Amino acid sequence: MPHGIPGLPDDTFMALQQALAGRYSLESELGRGGMGLVYRAREVRLDRPVAIKLLRTDLAARDDIRERFLREARTAAQLYHPNIVPIYLADEIDGLIFFVMACVEGETLARMVERTGPMAPDEAARLLRSIAWALAYAHARGVVHRDIKPDNILIDRESRRPLVADFGIAQVSRIPGSTMAGEILGTPEFMSPEQCAGDNIDARSVLYSLGI
Repeated sequence: MPHGIPGLPDDTFMALQQALAGRYSLESELGRGGMGLVYRAREVRLDRPVAIKLLRTDLAARDDIRERFLREARTAAQLYHPNIVPIYLADEIDGLIFFVMACVEGETLARMVERTGPMAPDEAARLLRSIAWALAYAHARGVVHRDIKPDNILIDRESRRPLVADFGIAQVSRIPGSTMAGEILGTPEFMSPEQCAGDNIDARSVLYSLGI
């Protein structure tokens, strides 16, 4: 059950809704992860569904993480690819750091496999090919996704098209300081050895995660 609606909204839900009043109307919590919370919302002026990812408040309190998160999310917003979830906005309001992205009607790859079991080889190849195409596009523009895993691949319900999500901790090669020595970000089960060690990584590390 979502932590916001149904049921009584929590303090974080209410604080974000107050900060976004008039622009976005929060509807429910979609999930929680290591970096923050994701909410389903509606953009008021355009009357379209969106997803809003809010950086954890303890992380947002760190100047280095806050600035990098906004900087890199804005860079990722310049990625236009049919297999990447579009990012519409990255902003900070009243100490709340968030970005707004398209809301994909469907489910994660992790949930789909959990629900239906192992995929047929030709279907798995189709999905991997599309995901690899999206990652190659991002890499060519200096953006390295550091958290490729089934939970960050969304499958559109109608088209069955996979979309790479969550560039919130992406590394942007042309931005100085986008990776700090010894810093470890990502999901351990899907990280390359060099990422686990906190080393600087490049596209090869993402291919390792995609292979897993």
